[in-house]
Amino acid sequence: MQTETSSSRSSTTASTIPLSIVVATTKPWPEIRACLDSLLGQSKSVGAEILVADGHGRGLPEMDKEFYKGLMWLKNPGASVFGLRKLGMSHAQGEIIAITEDHCRVAPNWCEQVIQAHKDYPDAAAIGGVVENGATTSLMDWANFFLVFAPFVSPIRNGPSERICLQANISYKRRVVSRMASQLGVMEMLFTRQLRQEGEVLMADDRLLVSHVQSHGFGGTFAAHFHNGRSIAGFRLEELGGMGRILRLGSTAILPPYLLWSTLRSLMGKQEVLGKVFASLPLLALLVCCHAAGEFIGYMAGPGQSPQRLA
Repeated sequence: MQTETSSSRSSTTASTIPLSIVVATTKPWPEIRACLDSLLGQSKSVGAEILVADGHGRGLPEMDKEFYKGLMWLKNPGASVFGLRKLGMSHAQGEIIAITEDHCRVAPNWCEQVIQAHKDYPDAAAIGGVVENGATTSLMDWANFFLVFAPFVSPIRNGPSERICLQANISYKRRVVSRMASQLGVMEMLFTRQLRQEGEVLMADDRLLVSHVQSHGFGGTFAAHFHNGRSIAGFRLEELGGMGRILRLGSTAILPPYLLWSTLRSLMGKQEVLGKVFASLPLLALLVCCHAAGEFIGYMAGPGQSPQRLA
């Protein structure tokens, strides 16, 4: 693993950094550029640091040092996005550690609002915001978005919540980050569940807005949800005994209808997207089956290379 740090970051001490922003990427430049364009100016205005955890090795432009001046560039070629997020979070020095994805664009006031939200909710271990779909050219893109982000589409209910937005738009108090235990990295779904079980407060706040811009194509979307399912199973295996593994295997038989019902229930009150929800319903039904197949294989054979195949 290689690290490159600009001089402007090294002159700032941990005690003066209010916010660290971790972005993992497994793609070569310029995949991450639009995300960084949305972050760079506002992060400097609030004194935040940005850490790019690069699993490709060429996630940033080697020949243009000025472009990413002020960033910490952590290279670990071949690492999964889960391992990369853990890598970035372990190097972060801010009192708040925020996560977004390389294919996301944050709102112009996102950094300021993340800091303000943590001031407003000092007891919250993690705060999640709203995600809007920035990939709208095909029904498959909508189905992909709904399956992952249905509960976090606007409007959301502000305040304490059992479910908050995950890796696209989440931030943690520094004090809880050291509790990440998985050797595979950070899967926010399981980490926030762990925090809730430990009695920590999770908070939803619609002031925090991110646009998710990702299109895998038709076949690539099915592959992504299969690998996501297998990765989830792989993470869970770290804590499952023999009987737990058998029960999880059995549960994959009812997982497709449960996931479809849960997704639709989350979206029913969101009038602006209902047309796209119903239009993409057949694709959603196929995607939840693909996800369930991934979990089944994961409980049978482990995660394999699925974590490395997710972007």
